Amino acid sequence: MIDKNNSQPIKRDTLDFIFEYTKNASEVQLKDVESLDNKVIQILSISSIIIGLIAFAIGRSNINYLALMPLVIALLAYIALVISAFIHLKARGFRRSIQADVLWENYWQDDIEEIKHSLVDDIGKAYAHNKRMIDKKARILLYVTIFAAIEVIAVGGFIILATFFTSL
Repeated sequence: MIDKNNSQPIKRDTLDFIFEYTKNASEVQLKDVESLDNKVIQILSISSIIIGLIAFAIGRSNINYLALMPLVIALLAYIALVISAFIHLKARGFRRSIQADVLWENYWQDDIEEIKHSLVDDIGKAYAHNKRMIDKKARILLYVTIFAAIEVIAVGGFIILATFFTSL
């Protein structure tokens, strides 16, 4: 069998090894995506609870305006976090390799080695596409984490300032 891309003969054992090694690559990447998504959801949930509890506390006390300044920072960080989480979680084009619906339609006349070669080639392209998406999601997760940290630090600052500068 000859590789269509570079006219080199393909070694059957090599093709079998690469196919077996990579056939589940998309599923492994999908688990990585789900893990990143779950982390963003957890951070968003905790940040929402924190901002909600602080809003509840403000309504029940007389707090000096100086103590409210960190809350403005916390609110801005929370808004940035929510926007980042939305960007992270919005639907993206996760790509899997050739699936059964087109496998028969496109390759029914080919021999097994040609089909395996096409699958290996498509798995590689899908992997590269998904890797870029996973890298972007990981970067956005870092931003979400930074915004959450800023929110927590600002809320801590509010608590400290509210303790010392509460209006009577």
